[in-house]
Amino acid sequence: MIIGLTGGIGAGKSTVSNYLRSKGLTIVDADLVSRQVVEPGSEALTEIAKTFGTEYLNEDGTLARRKLGQLVFSDKNALWKLEYILSNKIGEEIHRQLNESETGITVLDAATLIEAGYESQVDVLWVVDTDDETRIKRVMERDGISREEVIDRMNNQMSREERLDRDCVVLDSTGTPDIVFRQIDEILTEYQKL
Repeated sequence: MIIGLTGGIGAGKSTVSNYLRSKGLTIVDADLVSRQVVEPGSEALTEIAKTFGTEYLNEDGTLARRKLGQLVFSDKNALWKLEYILSNKIGEEIHRQLNESETGITVLDAATLIEAGYESQVDVLWVVDTDDETRIKRVMERDGISREEVIDRMNNQMSREERLDRDCVVLDSTGTPDIVFRQIDEILTEYQKL
């Protein structure tokens, strides 16, 4: 079984993913894959430098993630260009890792799972969700950025309503992590009965 795990910025998806990893499930992390495909010398990194300029590379030849992130989260056209460069390369690597998984349940952890079209690769969709104000506070504290920057990032993602308007399991992350963990344990117990 493949679980697709998604949620908007600050919703608590990483907390859920880490918990599932601690339970022995294989996690295919799209964010990690996206980093692997832009390692120095990669085709994707070369294409990013050509498209956006070498100012988006660090002195050691690695991607200047924060700088590029500021650009793409404030410019939808730049975001589209970056997604175009990365989508096939990331998709191929995700597909490879899903196929190589040897655990009964594998989790595809991807913030943009739905937008990137990975929904068709999963058996069930889990959406980690909480209200927007909680998300804003969490990201401001976690990343040390302004409220406006968080809202820009949220506006460049699928809305909560669009994400929840799907056949999905909703994990309410409004409370403490232990509350979410109990929800997960109950669901996994049901899956084991199948």
